[in-house]
Amino acid sequence: MHIESRVEKLREYMESEDLEAVILMNPENQYYFTNFYAITYSRPIIAVVERNATHLIVPQLEEMHAKEEAKVNDIRTYYETPGKVGDAIILLKKLLEGSKRIGVEKRFLPICLAESLGKDIIFHGIDSLVENMRMIKDDEELSLIVKAAKLADRGVKKSIEYARENVSELEIDNAGNFEILSQASKNYPEMRNSLFSMSPSGSNRTAIPHVFSTGRKIKKGDMIIHSRQVSLNGYRAECERTFFLGPLKKYQEELLEIVTEAQKKAIEKIREGIRASEVDRIAREIIEEAGYGSYFPHRTGHGLGLSVHEPPYLRYDSTTILREGMVITVEPGIYIPKMGGFRHSDTIIVKKYGAEVITRTPKDLGYLVR
Repeated sequence: MHIESRVEKLREYMESEDLEAVILMNPENQYYFTNFYAITYSRPIIAVVERNATHLIVPQLEEMHAKEEAKVNDIRTYYETPGKVGDAIILLKKLLEGSKRIGVEKRFLPICLAESLGKDIIFHGIDSLVENMRMIKDDEELSLIVKAAKLADRGVKKSIEYARENVSELEIDNAGNFEILSQASKNYPEMRNSLFSMSPSGSNRTAIPHVFSTGRKIKKGDMIIHSRQVSLNGYRAECERTFFLGPLKKYQEELLEIVTEAQKKAIEKIREGIRASEVDRIAREIIEEAGYGSYFPHRTGHGLGLSVHEPPYLRYDSTTILREGMVITVEPGIYIPKMGGFRHSDTIIVKKYGAEVITRTPKDLGYLVR
């Protein structure tokens, strides 16, 4: 589904709900419907979809960029220099003059903007529609995610293989970063690339599921949870591995084996038609049966696409039915204070009869113990 098809689907919904326009404030949703993504959003950028036209309101700073990349009918510019309109809201109000029913992302519409449009406007939430559209990836989106997964694998492998005593967490990250950026430059020179990584190490820091890398130097006996997301043209893949600077302790091997088995069994059950909560239950039961349920404090996985985390969520209470074309992570974990944390994550494409695992960094101990 290309941008034109996405806009058409949005317009069909607008017609069914008698909406005269839709305002998009979330940068990722703006990109999804217009192909425009800025470096910074400290100045207002507003996308508007009407029944017969699409518009983008941008600061002069972004005007040339928008004209080059945005797939819209109309670009309206406001200015930060004397003598011209310098307020995005003024341009928006003029564009929407006479409109009474407007679709909005209720999670992203600023109160000040809603108030400025006037009391007579009726706002209608479109969040669920857009979430449902974004959950199912088309072939072009999947192609980008698969390419990003290959880059993520290369980065994770390089970081693991670089790790040794007295190398810092930040240096571990940097080794993989350099590999990814080099490969992206070589293979995808025209694509926008971004990456994120973290490598908490040691029994105290890995027991915190999300924590930034620091200059802490790893030492013998440490475990490291190396996490990495990579995106191409905005589309993301994730790979995480828990690895060790030997010698490996017996409890470390046992706990890693539990989360690896939980992940494996959950992935084996993924297919079109299974409930997201069922995938979480499968992974959670294995960890609970091993006696560590209270040390598994998060959902089993999440969707991937334009966002770091997005629907569907593999949570115990999710009612979402997995469908072919969804992209998710599977990443059960155990985190015990003063003993450490253990988690692998892989990126999965949901298929009709199973799961396609597109991150393939090894998980055997022969590779993970350095």
